[in-house]
Order: sequence, then C-alpha cells, then structure tokens
Amino acid sequence: MTETVKLEPLNLKTAVAIGYFDAVHLGHRLILDTAVRYAKEMELFPAVFTFEMGARRASGKGKKDLIPLRTKKKQIASLGIEYYVSPAFEDICDMTGKEFVENILTGKCLNAAVVVCGKDFRFGKNRECGVKELAKYCGPYGIQVVTVDPVMMDGDRISTTRIKAELEKGNIQAVNRMLGYNYGVEGTVIHGNHVARDLGFPTANVLFPEECVLPQKGVYISDTFIDGMVFRGITNIGTRPTLTEDEQAVVETYMIDLDQDIYGFDINVTLLKFVRPEQKFDSVEELVEKVNQNIELAKTLIIG
Repeated sequence: MTETVKLEPLNLKTAVAIGYFDAVHLGHRLILDTAVRYAKEMELFPAVFTFEMGARRASGKGKKDLIPLRTKKKQIASLGIEYYVSPAFEDICDMTGKEFVENILTGKCLNAAVVVCGKDFRFGKNRECGVKELAKYCGPYGIQVVTVDPVMMDGDRISTTRIKAELEKGNIQAVNRMLGYNYGVEGTVIHGNHVARDLGFPTANVLFPEECVLPQKGVYISDTFIDGMVFRGITNIGTRPTLTEDEQAVVETYMIDLDQDIYGFDINVTLLKFVRPEQKFDSVEELVEKVNQNIELAKTLIIG
C-alpha cells in the first residue's frame, strides 16, 4: 500500500473510501470493501482518504484511540486498498464542502471516479455537509457517490464508541465480533523485573500504547504472533499488584509452548477471552496456583 500525506494529483482513476476509519471495524470494513469492489468492477485504483488528528485528538477527554495508527494502516491494507492518503487534520479542516470536493476528490488530488462513504458521513468546515451535499458537489465532475448503511450487531449500530465501552468492561469477545478481527497490542518485548520468570512463568512484556484506550485490567486468554508463529497463552494487562507497586500498565504474556528468548522481538498479542479482573493475592503461592489454573484453561478452551 502506497502511503502519502501529500495532496497532489494521482494519475490513475480511483475508487475512494473516505472516512476516519479509527477502528477499522465491520462498519468501516464494509465501506472499504465496497470501494475495493467498485475498483475491480470498473478497473479503477482502490484508494482511501483519511486524516490524522495527532495531538488534537489526544488532548480531548475520552479522545484516546482504540487502535494505534500502525494497526489502522495494516488493517486497511489487508482489505486490498492500494493507495492511502492521510494528511494532517489541520491541512483540510478549514475547507468548505465544495472546496473539499474540488481540491481533494477531483483530478487535483485523488482523481476519483467513485467515492464511497457511510450514510452519516460529514465533511467540510465544522462538518457542515453530508452525503446530499457530497453528491451535489461531485455531480459536475462525473464522480459517482456510493453510500453504505451502518452495520448492526445485536440490535445496535457498530461504532468505535460502542467498541471502546465494551473494551473497558473486558467484553473482548464482543469487541472482536464488532471489529471483525481480534483486538491486539503490538510492541517490542522489553525486560521486566523477572519476577514471573523466577516463579516459573517467563513472560514477554510490551508497553501499552499511551495514545490508546486501556482495556479492562486483568487476565485474558491470548494468541501471540511472533515471526509468523502463533502461541496460545495468558496475558495480564495491568500493574501486577501482588508483585510490585509500579503503576505503569504493561501487557505481560506467558506463552505455553515458547522456549526461546524473545527480548527485542516485535510481537502482536491478540486477546481472545477475559478470564478475571486484576486482583491482589494474599501470597505468592496463591498467585502461582491461580496462574496454573489459567494456563490449563488456555490449553483447553476453544475460542469460537
């Protein structure tokens, strides 16, 4: 997938999915899949136009992302999008709706033949325009506008806000259903305090991304991906209250069949099922017993 932040002409005609796509959940994926389908049918170039909020998003209350930017890009690329245009929000936020179409969707930038968006899509300065205005402004340029209905699950619309709420409650299976892929935390394995290793459960530790919403603290059944291999295990997200007073949240994973040193490796820990909340045990022995129980559960549990 070719990535750019530049608003410059693209020679190839495109089918463009437009939106923020901050979770790449099933609703977002339907928009992206539709753009890819139109691109194949009409021999166009499948593209996406999104934007990055940067510090502006992180500064607001409750504005943390669900997934990091690199995960967003990977998920979008996996759907067949070949061209990814993502300027800073500041570069486009003052454009009127008409200016957005004229400067972004036409031959001045994306050279769109088809534009795909959700039915609730808003654009232009202060979100002044909706899909009706989009069709109006695209018409003179021969750009076809395709709108996609929201995706429903259990009677409610799938949204990033809804997914965040379920994540914070530990409802990881609901989160994964709405995402259409398993929620995960990617990072480089760092050294911890080696207490878990001394207890017989060597763990891989990665820092939780500060820009993202923290899941319910506690223990999860997980699958961890390392260099194309996958290992079932148990993951603790939290501050390990029995063993340390450190308040920094970490993602600490014990992989059942792993027998190698992976410090410095990049891993992706995907969460499959919530087991229990974070808790402080009365003794290390009690902790070890509980960990063994969680390991046995991870070995036998079929996630479906």
